[in-house]
Amino acid sequence: MFNSHHNILFKAIILALCVISSVHIFLFPLYGLETQPYAVKTLQGLEQSLCTISMRHHKTGKKAKCPNYGIVTVMQGGRIGNQIWEYASVWALARRTGLEPYIPRCIKLKLEQVFSSLSVPTFEEIAHCPFEMDKFVKSLDEWNYTNQSIILPRYIVQPELVLTWVQDIKQELTIKKKLLKKAQYILRMAAKNRTNCTFVGVHIRRTDYINRVMTKYSAKPADLSFYTAAMKYFEKKYLRVIFIIVSDDPKWCIKQFAGNTKAYITGTTKPNTPALDLAVLSSCNHSIFDYGTYGQWGAILAGGETVFYSIKDHSSYRVGQLLPNWHALP
Repeated sequence: MFNSHHNILFKAIILALCVISSVHIFLFPLYGLETQPYAVKTLQGLEQSLCTISMRHHKTGKKAKCPNYGIVTVMQGGRIGNQIWEYASVWALARRTGLEPYIPRCIKLKLEQVFSSLSVPTFEEIAHCPFEMDKFVKSLDEWNYTNQSIILPRYIVQPELVLTWVQDIKQELTIKKKLLKKAQYILRMAAKNRTNCTFVGVHIRRTDYINRVMTKYSAKPADLSFYTAAMKYFEKKYLRVIFIIVSDDPKWCIKQFAGNTKAYITGTTKPNTPALDLAVLSSCNHSIFDYGTYGQWGAILAGGETVFYSIKDHSSYRVGQLLPNWHALP
């Protein structure tokens, strides 16, 4: 009797350990399994492990030659702003190392809603190729030889590397013509038949980011005084300034800027898509933003001058130190 109960208990423990192990592998791919090899044998399996969503393998008749050396790729994380940095980091790191760049389809499908003719390929045509999980590192600093692959972690932001080729990455990230056409229509609506206007895109991030600023950065969130001070900076420099306000909280913006005749708030009747909002920001001459990777890319793609909210530990501060036309405002 004792042996029978003992055997049942032992089998139950083994089953539980198997379930826990499976859950761990599913929830924490790649970097969560540093002490044991992950069961990725092909680049198709690698691509799936990089994505936060399940990706059905898209069979293609084309099979490209397997890479002779290592590759550069990245894990998917965050929303559109984060994923632009992830894509740009792979693009730039491939330039720096000479390794072949590949982007997971989950990222490229997202970015193709905004950009046309992205040059970095997906794993589609090399899905059959073998991949050794013990031959990858997480950064350029750890990379030692050409047979090593670099798999960047999700949420990667590498302005020091990417902005070395700032004009080239802007060419790489060419916004779709249909989005730019809609963006130009919005700017004309804001101008109200006025000519020779200077458009300043204003990205105001609130909702989920207010608490993040206080908890992660121990900083005070941007308030109305920041936006008005940034607006005055541009009003002193240009005669016909129109501020195009893009926000995840248009109701707050309507309340705060109700008396500002130079402010035009987008998405008040019907919310714009993130793709269209980015096209609007990129179509402006200059930029104001508080925080977040989305606002960063709106300003980078627009060019011109940028005034941003100063949080020294934030990646925006790193970008601001690299681009001479960016100014931090407390």
